[in-house]
Amino acid sequence: MKNRIWWTFLLVLIVVAVLIGLFYLPRISVADVDLRRVNILSDVQQRDEEGNIVAEVKADEADGFVEKGVDSAAIEVRQMSYVDTVPKGMVAIEDFADDRGVHREMDHFYSALNAARQRPVRVAYFGDSYIEGDILTMDLRGLLQQKYGGKGVGFVEIACVSSDFRRSATTKRSGWNRYHANEKGRGFKANLQGPAGSYFIPSGTATYEIRGQKNVYANLLDTADMATVFFTPGNGLNISYTLNGGTSQSLFSNGTAQAPETYDEVVESLDSDSVVQYKTVKRTVDPAQQGAGNVMAKSINGRIGRFSMSVSGGQGSRFYGVALDAPTGIAVDNFSMRGSGGQHLGGIPQETLRSFASLRPYDLIILHYGLNVANPKQKDYSAYVGQLGKVIDHLKEAYPHASILVVSMGDRDKKGNDGQLHTMGGVKEMVSFERKMASDHRVAFWNLYEAMGGDGSLAKMTEKKQANLDYTHINFAGGRYLAGLLFDVLMNGKENYDNRVR
Repeated sequence: MKNRIWWTFLLVLIVVAVLIGLFYLPRISVADVDLRRVNILSDVQQRDEEGNIVAEVKADEADGFVEKGVDSAAIEVRQMSYVDTVPKGMVAIEDFADDRGVHREMDHFYSALNAARQRPVRVAYFGDSYIEGDILTMDLRGLLQQKYGGKGVGFVEIACVSSDFRRSATTKRSGWNRYHANEKGRGFKANLQGPAGSYFIPSGTATYEIRGQKNVYANLLDTADMATVFFTPGNGLNISYTLNGGTSQSLFSNGTAQAPETYDEVVESLDSDSVVQYKTVKRTVDPAQQGAGNVMAKSINGRIGRFSMSVSGGQGSRFYGVALDAPTGIAVDNFSMRGSGGQHLGGIPQETLRSFASLRPYDLIILHYGLNVANPKQKDYSAYVGQLGKVIDHLKEAYPHASILVVSMGDRDKKGNDGQLHTMGGVKEMVSFERKMASDHRVAFWNLYEAMGGDGSLAKMTEKKQANLDYTHINFAGGRYLAGLLFDVLMNGKENYDNRVR
């Protein structure tokens, strides 16, 4: 019988050649998860924390198998930040407002909390799909209201993509044409949008209903003390409303001239010791003189579990949303936009922002973006934060007294070549660029990525059923957890503030 050992040797060579060839195939992803690369030398090659080979491989070889990019640790800020004293394990808010310590960005908000039993203290939380459906903000609102008072879910759009799964409020609507910054091909005009990046035009007779829910923070969300409608009226507009299914009443009509309306406005000032003081002054506005570009707010007081309105007439009218809250205590408004990087906020006319600022002033504005911009193939985000920095300046102009806090993007995970889940490439760089942006524009910054645990933390949250299997988004349980972290760091900052001004 012939000896065919050489056939075995040839077969081994063929297998080795095929395996080496598979290594150089383009990376393949399924459902946004990179499949593990075939590599017969993996056990003897050095790897980074994502499982990528880093030894003796050039950055432009092997289809970008090793990325050459910005070192996140080397992105330096322009000035030192003020950091509160914090308990061990807590990631503090960094305040870049003034390196001399004369002015600190968060002080206005901390001071306002001391007045929460006398006036409303409002928070605007701008973000992407990470907070969609009132995730995270619902629990932050509840925690703040439990401590400082307040009721209701805050500002809610007439309609949005998360209306059907939002737990803190349910809405019903009919007869509205929706225009949104995410749908620019459908007649959207940026100069007409409100703070949520949208506006709504009634068609014929339009109806809207909103009610708080009892399944979460029942004593805070199921009823409110005040309902406020935000709109720009057209000639002949008529709005009627009902509370809790009761008798219909007129809310607004500009078919005929109306008497001037007086309302209270809270004005902020500093005393000789630079301590924030507040006083209430009377303002007068004549609805008949309101032009088409001005925003109005009409409020109804009472024990409100369900608010309904019917709108007719008023060609050229635009509506933005309804707020349910109280005349004192905490209000947290969720302004989420799926797929957004936050740049759309720069397209809101300054006149519109100032109108909203006079009607619904904020004490704290939170910007939480980056999720839809960070990607494994990009390391330099200077162009993006340049755009978002302009948004900060835009908001500062309209809300000069508000504290502004940049919350970094959180962890986002992908499977590395070692088969394990690690922080996706680009995340750490994004966080570093966002921190530098806060420094450049002298506002406050909170590193959510570090606060939630850093590398692979979202995978751990997924194991605890606090995040979705896309290893990108948190769920309501995760929102509750992260809201607790943010609440704790805010309360720690408030304690430090109180100790300084005593």
